[in-house]
Parts: sequence; C-alpha cells; structure tokens
Amino acid sequence: MKILSVLFLLGITCVLFSCGKKEADVGKGVITFVVGNVTLERGSEKSKAEVNKEIQNGDTLVTDEGATATIAFGENVSLLEIQSGSRFRFDDIKSDKKFFQEKGRSWLLSNKLAKGEGLSLGTPTTTAGVRGTQFFTNIVEDMTFICHCQGKVELENSSDHSKMIPTSDYLTVTRGTKTIVIDKDDLLKIGIPYVHNHSEISNSPVGEKNTLKLEDFLKIQDLAKRKLAGK
Repeated sequence: MKILSVLFLLGITCVLFSCGKKEADVGKGVITFVVGNVTLERGSEKSKAEVNKEIQNGDTLVTDEGATATIAFGENVSLLEIQSGSRFRFDDIKSDKKFFQEKGRSWLLSNKLAKGEGLSLGTPTTTAGVRGTQFFTNIVEDMTFICHCQGKVELENSSDHSKMIPTSDYLTVTRGTKTIVIDKDDLLKIGIPYVHNHSEISNSPVGEKNTLKLEDFLKIQDLAKRKLAGK
C-alpha cells in the first residue's frame, strides 16, 4: 500500500508540474541567435533582442541592415530566421500561430505541427497557410516573393482572397490581385540555378547559407515584373 501511495503521489506531481509545464511550453517562442542590431518592440516599450528572451503575443522584431535573429517555437517544432532590414510581428504564438511580415525577408521551417495546430504568415499582399513545410518570404517594393522550398503552402491573395496551393518547389510572386509562378526552367533560361539556400548566416538551423549574387536576384526581380505585366 505504501508503494501504491508513493506512485500515486508521483503521478499527481507529474500532472501538476511536469506535464503542465510541457503543455505550457508548446507555444513558447524563444530567441536563439542574434547578430547585429535587433530591437524587440512590446507595446510602447523597446528593448535589445537577446538570446533566450521569450517572444510574447503582439511582439515585433525589427532588424537593422546586416542584422539577423532566429527564433524557435517548442522543441524546434517551428524555426524562424528573420533577416536583414525586416519588421516581423507575432500576432499569436499559441497552437494556431499567426505572424505578419511588414517588410524584409524571413525563412521559416515548420517541422511537426500536431493535429489541429496551424501556422500562417501574412504580408501586405499575401497570407501563407502552413501545415508542416519550409518557405522563404521576401518583400520587394509592392511584390511578395515566396519560395516554396518544401511541402505545401496555401497561398491567399490579400486583395481578392483568391487561393492557390503550389504543386512543386517553385517561386510565386504576388502584386495586387495577380500571382505568377517562376519555376526551375524559367531560372535556367536566365542562367540562374534554382536552389533552396536562403540563410543569411552560417550554420543556421533553418538551412544553408545564401550565395545568390545581387545581380542575379535583380535578374529574377526583372523576370517577375515582366511576368506580372504579361510579357
């Protein structure tokens, strides 16, 4: 009887402390890496973003030029790299995570969302709904570039709310009510290999470092503008 009593008490302890803590930690976001000047805005307060600082609902991370921050949710369930010159808001970090990228670049990896969980990233022109995938988002002028690196993303146009689910790992570009696709063959025609190396830092938990030259990205940008114009 004494042994049973001890086991019962241990079980109660687990429920009250360990198990409860695990459930509470599921939606927690923590800054895991910072380089350069990154600011955490929480309401009217501004502070320096530092490693191990927690992210809360409504927080905004602002990265200066040349600055990058990475954030992990849960036990690396979702990994996020917010890159140089970005403004990124965390509207909701619970089971149904909702982020908003006002400007700049981000690379997001969602490893294993549980049933009923979701993740979406909004921009001024799109909302990308995720169910376990990896994608890179770059806002340039009035266009949103999304590289569908892995898995599937439901892409919704913010202007007319039309939706599409890309069927392969190509690049979508949205401006206004129009979304065009740039695939591997399009890039080969302008002499640019299609790779999924989008990180700004070495040894990023999200993936390999980007080696694309500025002149090559400008070629992609020009191609996108021509396709959006129907040329």
